[in-house]
Amino acid sequence: MRTRDFLTLEDVRREELQEVLDLARAYGVGAHADRPLVGKTVCLAFFEASTRTAASFELAARRAGADVISISGKGSAIEKGESLVDTLVTLDSLGADAIVVRHPAAGAVRLATRHTGAATINAGDGCGQHPTQALLDLYALSDRLGGFDELAGRKVAIVGDIMHSRVARSVIPAFRAAGMELALVAPDTLLSRESGAWRLPILPSVDEAISWGSDILYTLRLQKERMSGARIPSVAEYARYYGVSERHLKSGMLVMHPGPVNRGVEISGGAVLSNSSLISAQVASGVAVRQAVLALATGVAERIAA
Repeated sequence: MRTRDFLTLEDVRREELQEVLDLARAYGVGAHADRPLVGKTVCLAFFEASTRTAASFELAARRAGADVISISGKGSAIEKGESLVDTLVTLDSLGADAIVVRHPAAGAVRLATRHTGAATINAGDGCGQHPTQALLDLYALSDRLGGFDELAGRKVAIVGDIMHSRVARSVIPAFRAAGMELALVAPDTLLSRESGAWRLPILPSVDEAISWGSDILYTLRLQKERMSGARIPSVAEYARYYGVSERHLKSGMLVMHPGPVNRGVEISGGAVLSNSSLISAQVASGVAVRQAVLALATGVAERIAA
């Protein structure tokens, strides 16, 4: 986050996180009323399905006054064989100030930065990174807990399909930088290659996470579309050990999920709708956080942290 591109939260510092969240909070209470992105062009290049991320980036850009161009793999020249690089060069040539990219291949967004002068924002690249998701998670969580400083010392269990989760790869460094203590809760078959390098406790069930003292259960979607071969014996068996239900939500426990939610698999419908759930707050936080990211990336807002 030391350049105008937002690609990853690896090596992010606490003051950098707070800078983005403070700016997002200002936009959230109406500081965007002067439409700071007037005169800027934001291109949304989504080559993978998205609801929450695509909609909130578009709302963020439009509410801040930017001109917005949206393209996807379907209906674009990519269907005719054009490469990702050539598509992005075209957008850059048309005068894009920022290009927000979602792509099914990890590393695709980093490749894009080599071929465009526009600020490039990673909206999710395969099993790589999803930095704005982690930022909006911190925004929603700090709001519930009473401020950014209240995050320090909280214990978070990250539950589920860690192997295929770009969210986990962004949440882990971001939450650590905010001062939180983390543990992984997943079967061995769904742990990533990075798990050892992260040096985090690995727990065998949600019940064990609660015994560990978790304050927050961060559940991840079971990404069957990215799996090759059988990673779990059955969905029912998986849900038995790694699914969060209302019985897990003791007083003060919070539950999060980046969506889309598979109810009855990683989390029960009752848990989704409970007072412990931050899932709706996570979605609602997306617009303000992504306005802040767009403002910083385009130079509209000056970065303080260096």
